Parts: sequence; structure tokens; C-alpha cells
Amino acid sequence: MSTGDPAAAIAAFVDAFNAEDLDAFARTLAPTVEIQTRRGLVRGIDEAREWATRTPSGELHQRLVLEGARADGHPAVALVRRQWFWERSQKVALEEELGVLVTIDGDGLITRWQPFEQRDAALAAAGIR
Repeated sequence: MSTGDPAAAIAAFVDAFNAEDLDAFARTLAPTVEIQTRRGLVRGIDEAREWATRTPSGELHQRLVLEGARADGHPAVALVRRQWFWERSQKVALEEELGVLVTIDGDGLITRWQPFEQRDAALAAAGIR
């Protein structure tokens, strides 16, 4: 993964999450990663893998649609749509626009993933106007 390209690190995270490829997902993360979830803070790769593991019996699944990323010399912000969809029909049941503050280390690994319900809030938290 490129150390100088936040968009590539974010795209790798999103692609692996959506593909349910836990090994590829873990390779996008720094050992000390922190992921803010609706249920609280997830710390470390093992907890992140557990968080990203889908419930086999669940029919409503989540995917992320990456619309872009901005860094502008600051922490990156991923502009995403979070979709909840029915597994059988692939029909979207709920969709939300989010801004995600993403911190990436010098090795191109994600150290923090912090969603904001308002994209402007994520951009402001990153110091991007």
C-alpha cells in the first residue's frame, strides 16, 4: 500500500470490508487501530476483525460506498455512504451519508476510523475547509 496516498488506504479498507475479506481488512490496519462504531470504540486488529465479521444468520448487511477522500495536508476524510441492504434481493433498506475522519500512519496503515453523521463535521475535525 502506498504510504503517500490516503485515498488508496481508504479504498483498500472499504474494499476489504465490503468483500468480507478479513485478512485483507486486517492488512489495512495498524496494530493500534481504533475504530469508532455505534457500539463503542474497537481497539486493535483482533477486535477490528471481530467487528467486521458478519453474523451468518443475519439477512440485513452493511456495505460502504466510497464517494471520495480528501486530505489536503491534514488527516484524511472519507466521504462515504453506508448502506444497509437485504442479502437476498440486494435492495437497499437504509442509506446514510457519512464523513469519516481517517488517520493513516507512515506505512499507509489506518490508525483511526471515526465516522461523523455530518460530512462537514468530519471535514472540520480534520482541519479541512
